[in-house]
Amino acid sequence: MYERGFAMGEEFKGKGAHVALSPVAGPLGRSGYGGRNWEGFAADPYLSGIGMEETITGHQAAGVQACAKHWIGNEQEAQRNPTYDPNITTTKTKSALSSNIDDRTIHELYMWPFANAVHAKAASFMCSYQRINGSYGCQNSKAQNGLLKTELGFQGYVTGRSLLL
Repeated sequence: MYERGFAMGEEFKGKGAHVALSPVAGPLGRSGYGGRNWEGFAADPYLSGIGMEETITGHQAAGVQACAKHWIGNEQEAQRNPTYDPNITTTKTKSALSSNIDDRTIHELYMWPFANAVHAKAASFMCSYQRINGSYGCQNSKAQNGLLKTELGFQGYVTGRSLLL
């Protein structure tokens, strides 16, 4: 894994990139309906964590910042963004779906690969697309401040996907 991560990092660097939007640990693929399951390493959080750590170490050894994504619970493809209807004259927004995940599941499944990413000193994390327990991933204080920064001790920066479109 490290060797492949290093090779990918060299390729990113050779193309002038400073940050690789890689690797991906979410989705874990708990549902077959997840349209982006192919992006992650495995449905096993432990195995996915090893893949994350080795890939991040390889990317960064090649001189490219690794951006671990998508923090956290990014398990659905449908209706993950708010939608606006241009035919309605009033401002009406249909909110994205919420991935409602209990504390034990977050800790035992979803956080595991990202703990390895923090251990590997990933430069950054990208928020998940949809809402997590009611609030959008990039606005979710429990996920960002409580879990990522406090519990896991992440010291890097967090980026939202909209900044990279």
